[in-house]
Amino acid sequence: MNLLAYAKIVIKDEIRAIRDQFRESKTLFLAFLVCLGGIIVYLEPFPDRHIYIGSSYQGGDWYEMAKESTEFLKKKGLNSEVVVTKGAIDNVNRMIDPKDPINATFTYGIALDKKQRQEIVSLGSVSYEPIWIFYRKSRIPKLNSPRDLTNYRVAMGPVGSGSYAIGKKLMEIYGVEIEGNEHFISDDFENTRKRFQEGRADALIMVSTVQDEIVQQALHMPGVEVYSFPNADAFDKQYNSFEAVRMPAGSVSIYPQIPARDINLVATTTSVVVKKGMHPDLQLALLMTIKQMNRSSENIFFAQRNEFPAYVDPTVPISPVAAHFYDYGPPQTMRFFPFWIAGFIDRAWLLLLGLVAVFYPLSKLNLHIRKLRFVIHERPFYEELLEIDQLLSTRKLTEDEKKSVWKRLTTINEHAIRHGIPVGEEPHYFDLVNAIYLLRRKLEIN
Repeated sequence: MNLLAYAKIVIKDEIRAIRDQFRESKTLFLAFLVCLGGIIVYLEPFPDRHIYIGSSYQGGDWYEMAKESTEFLKKKGLNSEVVVTKGAIDNVNRMIDPKDPINATFTYGIALDKKQRQEIVSLGSVSYEPIWIFYRKSRIPKLNSPRDLTNYRVAMGPVGSGSYAIGKKLMEIYGVEIEGNEHFISDDFENTRKRFQEGRADALIMVSTVQDEIVQQALHMPGVEVYSFPNADAFDKQYNSFEAVRMPAGSVSIYPQIPARDINLVATTTSVVVKKGMHPDLQLALLMTIKQMNRSSENIFFAQRNEFPAYVDPTVPISPVAAHFYDYGPPQTMRFFPFWIAGFIDRAWLLLLGLVAVFYPLSKLNLHIRKLRFVIHERPFYEELLEIDQLLSTRKLTEDEKKSVWKRLTTINEHAIRHGIPVGEEPHYFDLVNAIYLLRRKLEIN
């Protein structure tokens, strides 16, 4: 017999022994299946493939970012849709509503209350968004402080928007309460834009990127100035959700020069937030999409390339998936597998390592199931042979007792013959047969 033929026999016997073991130990087998199923359910290898992104008004910067995100996500095999909303606060309120399909959105951490922050997790910030205060020079010759706006008509976004919430926060810092103040007019973004363009408002407070349509129009409007914060750095030191940024003269347009001079601005960051229960692989797909968008974006203005995504606004708790992403980067397996397989491998490797740590030492114990089962099967035969040997050694048997013992030895021999002999255990079988033969000889002499 060559080595290959012997190996086939060994494997065949081992498989037969495992099958018989599971057949006899049904409880153990069921427990194994339950544990295996539990692990698969816990790791959720097959996520839902729908991502609904809450944006803002159609045509706004968030809407355009969400729209661009859907194109990246579709390339990863995900179904993604943009949902138009009223803004940052409305985005989160809708996302935490169990009946609303939105499961990812843009928001500002500083615009949210404690209860809203507890219902979501952050994947990190994606851009700087300044607080823009535009004002008409013909109506407001000089704006020394945002506090001076209390004497003029100020257009603001809808109450459910981040522009309104952050504008309200800004005015509170300067000791002004805008709720109930008839000078501060809240309306939807389209009406807010028209109100300022048509001169029915003297100033406009807006929180958005420089690429936003309303911001671009205001920057190019003749006779409109942008308020420059003289103490922008102080906001950076006082509040962890604000950053001081600078817009250089001519950075929007070199000729005509827009802005005419350097502008110091106070900015917050746009955070991408998701539902707490969102599948880890979907979160990973969003993070990879955001990173790819920022890497290829032509609209980076205040940020450096590859600066975002980053967790810079601690007001919203970071997602464990995002924390791992920022600490260790994306899974290397994403280079070779679809995102959901790569994510599953990334989450399962530690468990697999634990299983190896348990089973490898056990494997070194050389627990051959075929040998173990054969020994267990033979043990009762040897116990009975020991009883017979003790009986024959202690007294003279009658003829009837001899017949009974002979019958017992024959039965043991028949059982031993019928039971399969695993490869490598043949010597033990013949030891048993030889023991039976010796006892028969001893019985004849008795």
